[in-house]
Amino acid sequence: MLIALTLTLTTPTATTVPAHLGRANYAATLALLQALDPALGPLIHEGDGPKPLTCSGILNGRETRAGMTLQPDQPYFVRITGLTEPISQALAAALLATPPITWTLDGQPFTVAAVTCDPDADPWTGQTTYETLAAAQLIQSDRPDRQVTLRFVTPTTFTSNNMTVPVPMPSLVFGSLVERWNAFSPITLSPEMRRFGEEMVALSRYRLESKAVQQKNKGLRIGAVGEATYAALGGDRYWLGVMQMLGDFANYSGIGAQTTQGMGQVRRVG
Repeated sequence: MLIALTLTLTTPTATTVPAHLGRANYAATLALLQALDPALGPLIHEGDGPKPLTCSGILNGRETRAGMTLQPDQPYFVRITGLTEPISQALAAALLATPPITWTLDGQPFTVAAVTCDPDADPWTGQTTYETLAAAQLIQSDRPDRQVTLRFVTPTTFTSNNMTVPVPMPSLVFGSLVERWNAFSPITLSPEMRRFGEEMVALSRYRLESKAVQQKNKGLRIGAVGEATYAALGGDRYWLGVMQMLGDFANYSGIGAQTTQGMGQVRRVG
């Protein structure tokens, strides 16, 4: 099971908060889940690979030199996704079944105006399964499209060969997606998808810019925001279907580094 939810938040007074609140949203989400079940914290943190949870910062705030300026009674949005059955069910229980009244980010209390998990109301949200995503693209008679367009809404960056790479190149994008899919899905994909992305997928169109995210140690990490279209130069029906399936999966999984702390929030468009 996978789930993606959006929390609509309001603040009673005008205030300025740090520009990047992904880490704060992760802390609030983790506290809520651990209150529901103390075993969920270790379940999220165990291992060195991808985490079964992503959290955004505020997605629609107005950033200034001083931080992010928030106005009273304006809706602000944060996003949370779960990539495994236990985490997704816990998010549904904690946020949908009994929505919280308040949500605190970096010491700033917000009122929770709504919790959404309906793609018709908000395309950032929804529930699905790995089997459903696979069936939609791999079990069909039509030949899959050769292009996938992704919108990188929060800064997206990668670690490759011990270096930070702030450009969503095809091998890094699809390598990250297949790694996350195989970490949590009961349907295993060939790790050769990373090589397919490197050798057979081109970055055909893009409108990207770099953006810095302040880290816990006050350093900066650079990531890309904007849109990019990836086009397969070849490949049979299976590889094209996998590429399309991973494009759908990106809505839930995020891409790249630090997706638990606000980076790598991505949505397929078009």
